[in-house]
Amino acid sequence: MQDPIRATSDAKGSVSSYLRTDLRSDILAGLTVSVMGVPQAMAYAMIAGLPPVYGLYTAIVTCAIAAILGSSRHLVTGPTNGICMVMFGVVAYIMNRYPDEGLNGFEVILLLSFLAGVIQLVFGLLRMGGLIRYVANSVVIGFTAGAGILIALNQVQKLLGFELDKSLNATRSYEVLVETARRVGDTNPHALALGVMTALFVIFIPKIDRRLPGALIGVVVASVGGYLLGWFDPAMGAAKVSIVGDTPPGVRGSLPAFAIPEFIRSPNLDLTRDLLGGALAVAILGLIEATSISRTIARSSRQRLDFNQEFIGQGASKIVGSFFSCFAGSGSFTRTALCYRSGGRTRMAALFSAFWTMLALLAFGDVANTIPTAALAGLLIVTAYSMVDKQRIMMSWRSGRNSQIVLVGTIVTALILPLEFAIYVGVFLSLVVILRTTGKTDLAQLVQRDDTGFDEVPFNAAPSSSIVTVNMEGDIYFAAAEDLDAELLRCIKPETRVVVLRMRGLRAVGSTAMAMLAHYWTLLRERRVHLVVSGIQKELEDVMTSTGVRSKIGETNIFFADNKLFQATELAMARAKSIVDWGRENPSTAHDSGLVDRPLVAGDLMSKQCIRFGNKHQLREAVWLMSELHEHTKLLSSEPLFLQDREGKLFGELSPWQILGCLAAGAEGHDTHDLDDEQVAALLRRDFTKPIRLIARTDIARGSLDSSPARVLEASVKNDQQVLPVCDEDGRIKGLLSADDLMRGLMQSVPNAVRKRTRGGTRG
Repeated sequence: MQDPIRATSDAKGSVSSYLRTDLRSDILAGLTVSVMGVPQAMAYAMIAGLPPVYGLYTAIVTCAIAAILGSSRHLVTGPTNGICMVMFGVVAYIMNRYPDEGLNGFEVILLLSFLAGVIQLVFGLLRMGGLIRYVANSVVIGFTAGAGILIALNQVQKLLGFELDKSLNATRSYEVLVETARRVGDTNPHALALGVMTALFVIFIPKIDRRLPGALIGVVVASVGGYLLGWFDPAMGAAKVSIVGDTPPGVRGSLPAFAIPEFIRSPNLDLTRDLLGGALAVAILGLIEATSISRTIARSSRQRLDFNQEFIGQGASKIVGSFFSCFAGSGSFTRTALCYRSGGRTRMAALFSAFWTMLALLAFGDVANTIPTAALAGLLIVTAYSMVDKQRIMMSWRSGRNSQIVLVGTIVTALILPLEFAIYVGVFLSLVVILRTTGKTDLAQLVQRDDTGFDEVPFNAAPSSSIVTVNMEGDIYFAAAEDLDAELLRCIKPETRVVVLRMRGLRAVGSTAMAMLAHYWTLLRERRVHLVVSGIQKELEDVMTSTGVRSKIGETNIFFADNKLFQATELAMARAKSIVDWGRENPSTAHDSGLVDRPLVAGDLMSKQCIRFGNKHQLREAVWLMSELHEHTKLLSSEPLFLQDREGKLFGELSPWQILGCLAAGAEGHDTHDLDDEQVAALLRRDFTKPIRLIARTDIARGSLDSSPARVLEASVKNDQQVLPVCDEDGRIKGLLSADDLMRGLMQSVPNAVRKRTRGGTRG
């Protein structure tokens, strides 16, 4: 047990250390976040259809609770545009569903926030923090873009100085766009001027100095300007600019009071049931935002996060906040990033942000009532534009078909359906993509080279052989195991006697996979083909033992994983060869002297030690390989690299002179006499990323295993090749013939020919 005196001493030391090293940084970071966050919080409340003061309450209470109970040192919780838009859509649907109930929209939002907090808290207590990693990044990008478009469309009316019909479905972009266009004639030029001016301040002030709060400056200038010009005076009639104080209850210079929400005091089960779907969407979106933002900052701050603790903090902040007139909030990327850039070091920075926001509310609450809603609308439109992150959208689009499906599905759903459905569709598509990716085990064939090691070729593309080796990787749970045995049968040829399955890379192996393996063993046995498995690790070994598959395959046909790569597979191949040799009929032995008269062929002379290199590599990789070969093998000759395609067939050759010529081409047109070594090297590296298949020589001669030395020599001279590849009938490299090999073969051919002529004379 820890000594309580020592523990107290450590705590005192920790507090004194914080006061000395971190307090000032956290206070200043919190102040910086608050200066930017106050106008942002008021504006985001407008997205949810609430008076701006509730945004300030949320920025105080939820921010403090999440900071106390959360995990991230820099995450700043509060109102966010996406969640506010989802809540607005959910509440609009509920109000239309219960038109005769006389529901209070604000009380519905409090219940929605409470339910979302309970869901998040349960997720955290059940330690389900890891589930968020299965939501694709394209969901966040697509939802954010769709929400940004909806926010901008819904704020145009306020920017123009009028309000659309409350019965309009504000979550359907085309309806809002059509109705706004129809009402353009009602534009208030004074409101438009203030809104555009605020937007310009928000855009250009940070470009002058990133430390200046463009949003706050824009809102203050718009408020002062509108007041001095008399545009807030009710006497102006239709030309009057709407201000925050016109919407009850306005902004009061007081803190939110504790109050139990109406629908928690007197539960409405029908309403609660209808809100659960929207609450789940708010909870999932809030967790995605909070975890993705905190993870991004943690990469820079090198903090290790506890997402389960973060779930608890986010859920508790919503539950507590609903008793203090706060709506659901989440982690804000802009405020969190600003907290980190401003030097925030601990979670106290977020607490100080809440503290400074509270002081601003108490000191300037009444003044905030003069802020024009058009100015806040201008701020929101700029924010909405930044939500459509074109770079991230293009990156997601170029990441492949799966990302495209999730991205487009989420954006389209956000624009044509209520916004909460975009979360469900995005998450559903993410799961579909995961199942598509993991629902098929990757199969490839391994072809053992004559020297050492293996060539990997696409499944069912290896040359016919008595031994078939299949490399299996990926998940092999029930979805992936379906019909896998039938797929594996495709590589069986009439001459196949043994199938070797390399299973080291398999994951998630269960009973369905074992049933498949047992059935595959039975199918092979019916065809008189043996099954050998290799790379068996502990988890797979336990499953095979408990299900009886291990005893069915036989202990002599199972080889366990080893630290040395392919060690188990090499042993399995040795076992397979012994099976083939044992099963083959013994041929009559031929007299050795009969082989003397057989002419020498390329297969007898070639060197099996050859470097094979894939044609998909870049020039820089070929340079590295060449340099390593010369350094470690002490090669004196400039032998080429022979390139092979994905199926292991000969593609062409790449000589050192071709590599040097391509590098030198990057320096053409430059006077290298005036450059230092580093500058010359930079010029030579300009083509480092060039694919080697574009510079390789493909019109090369090749020999077959039964080619005569004379024919090989003729082809070498004709094509000016110092080294000739020898290929099998499928075009795969089996070895190399150099000038030395040819010379040796020609010298050996002379005695054989002399002996053959001598024997012929004797017979005559």
